[in-house]
Amino acid sequence: MLLSPCAELKSLSTLLRERYDVRNKILARGYPDPSLLQAELEIIRVQKLITRHRRRCLPCKLNETSAVGADARLGPLAREGSFTPIQTH
Repeated sequence: MLLSPCAELKSLSTLLRERYDVRNKILARGYPDPSLLQAELEIIRVQKLITRHRRRCLPCKLNETSAVGADARLGPLAREGSFTPIQTH
């Protein structure tokens, strides 16, 4: 999980954690409950709010872009060459 300097995103993530806690408590009771559907809908609503926020918030966009760039290097650079072990018999 990335840390974000955005206070609004931090509050949305706290809200999402609270909604998951409510849903998990309903599930822990072990029987179907009409409020389970409402809890699931609340989770979806908060996830949509987070997605919308990340699309519009410049600091969140920059943070996401820098995180993607850090993980983008999966293979060796062209100047590094590839390492192929040589088997000798």
